[in-house]
Amino acid sequence: MKIKIVRKRPPPKTPQEFYALGARLDAEAKALQVKRRRGFVFKARTWEDLERWENRRLVEVARQIKR
Repeated sequence: MKIKIVRKRPPPKTPQEFYALGARLDAEAKALQVKRRRGFVFKARTWEDLERWENRRLVEVARQIKR
């Protein structure tokens, strides 16, 4: 049987320990971060222009997934 002890983390004693802890926490936060696409507005003059743009976008997304 495995036992896990949960307690408060001791505070860093030196500035180097403080910065190392911060770097480790930043790396953990970055690993958990989800990449999100930024939104934007596309204004098409006609429905055909919109359809062409959507098709090109779907092709680009499919190419990125294959990589």
